[in-house]
Amino acid sequence: MILLAAICLASEPVRGWGLEQDDGGFQPGGDLLQWRWGTVSSGPGAGYDGRRAWAVGLTGNYLNDSVETLTLPELDLRSTAKPALSFQHWHSLGDGDAGWVEVNDGTGWSRADPIYGYPTALGWSGSSVGWELVTIELSTLAPVQVRFVFEADLTGVGAGWFLDTLAVWDGDVTPPRVSALDVLPDSERIEEAFEVQAIVEDDTGVNGVTLLWQTDHGGEGTVLMTPGEGGSWVGLLPGQPPDTRVSYHALATDGANETRQPTAGEVSFRVYLPAPEALQGPSGRVAAVSADLTWSPPVSTHEVLGYEVWSAEALVASTTDTFATVPLTGGDDRFWVRGVYAEGEGDFSEPFDVQAIVPALVSLSPAQGWAGEELRLEIVGDHALFVQDEVGVAFGEGVEVESVTVRDVDRLRVHVRLDPAATAGVRDVEVDVAGGRLTLPAAFSVEPDASRPRLVSIDPDRVEQGDSGTLRIGFVGSLAVVPEVSLGEGVVAEVIEVDGDELVVTYSVAGTAPVGEHDVQVDDGSRIFDGVSLEVRDWRAPVLNTCGSGGGVPGAVGVVAAVALLRRRRLGDAG
Repeated sequence: MILLAAICLASEPVRGWGLEQDDGGFQPGGDLLQWRWGTVSSGPGAGYDGRRAWAVGLTGNYLNDSVETLTLPELDLRSTAKPALSFQHWHSLGDGDAGWVEVNDGTGWSRADPIYGYPTALGWSGSSVGWELVTIELSTLAPVQVRFVFEADLTGVGAGWFLDTLAVWDGDVTPPRVSALDVLPDSERIEEAFEVQAIVEDDTGVNGVTLLWQTDHGGEGTVLMTPGEGGSWVGLLPGQPPDTRVSYHALATDGANETRQPTAGEVSFRVYLPAPEALQGPSGRVAAVSADLTWSPPVSTHEVLGYEVWSAEALVASTTDTFATVPLTGGDDRFWVRGVYAEGEGDFSEPFDVQAIVPALVSLSPAQGWAGEELRLEIVGDHALFVQDEVGVAFGEGVEVESVTVRDVDRLRVHVRLDPAATAGVRDVEVDVAGGRLTLPAAFSVEPDASRPRLVSIDPDRVEQGDSGTLRIGFVGSLAVVPEVSLGEGVVAEVIEVDGDELVVTYSVAGTAPVGEHDVQVDDGSRIFDGVSLEVRDWRAPVLNTCGSGGGVPGAVGVVAAVALLRRRRLGDAG
């Protein structure tokens, strides 16, 4: 049954029955007297306009194998020009069961057809789509009787047949019937007009049909449809850009009554550019800072110029290929890809989730170095998975990485040398691992050479082979711990103490220590101080006095003693 809009009150009401206050004086009849008036507690759950109605099955399923009638009070319509009966009805009937209307104008009961006919040969059967409005033309020749007839066969039952809001009118009370309105499918037709057709009929003639449309982007308008053949009316909806949903309905009028199709809501379709397909990437949980995604091109009549990959409402990759490397943030990273066409952006694909543990750099110590110095830095990560010989570290131009030592999966020891001409400023630290590149932004500062921590003095600054004693080394800067001191080959720093801004170092020099300048380095595990040198001199034998009193004997004894002392020293060195 076609749904019709409410009657326009341009017609004159002759008589009406609201049925909310009383039963209207209707008379039930038939085999089992199943027509009853009262509060609806089954079927539609309520009347059309209120709680009460007449029904077969008012409080539960009707009984089968019966014929039931409901007769209205007699109507004298001889003073009317164009009488018609209207009513709202709801039905849900078992197979083979049906309802219809009969009229008696004095010549006997005969079936009366609604203005647009019954939906089946039996009459009304099956189920209605909610409450439906029906109009039936009546005679003006004599007093008229109207009755509703319900017939149930031997098998099957249903919720019943319900009547409400009955009225008799004088005039055109039948709105147009829209028996078909095109439901357009989603389309790739970008900026092209869309033809919509409707089949409209009316008992007195269709006055006009209008399409009212709107989009989800705020566009709206009306289109006057033009008549065609066979009751068809045609209108053109304007073209739209991609990613636009168009909603519309039709209004048909005969000049006195109006029908909306659909009766509620809208018909809609979407203008779109297709999405890529089969987006996929790594399965299971991965430990990485990035992931490789792939997809298949969209199936479209439009040329794809490229692709965009999005995550958390942010663009993370653009490419002309069907693959991309995307950054991971940890947890469940969700990605979509869409095509970029000359006509605009396409739909997003189905999402793909990557479960990731994302490695990260946590800290760098020390966080500053001076141009011209050497440092031993410690880098701490989280889920970094450092592997020896598979890690690369970079600080930017002017900072040379001498060596990298993996202490554990989340800790690196890095020996760096800063060029004296290194540009002062803040640097990012980058560490390449198997899962990708890790970055610690603005983590390291290069300071100018003039303020560099360094060694500034050494006292004494000269020693001889075979000597031992104490040195005092002055420095500028701070020490993390009591440092190690290197005095060069053959010179051993035995005991080291910190005394304010000086180091007190007990040393010994091997008899074979290389003669010349030895660079001094102080290493506290993080910073290597330099800037002074220690000179090692050759050992020289003492000058012996051979002119002593008492002749030459004492002089000879002195030479022997000197030779013996020299031998002891050399033996001691050899030991």
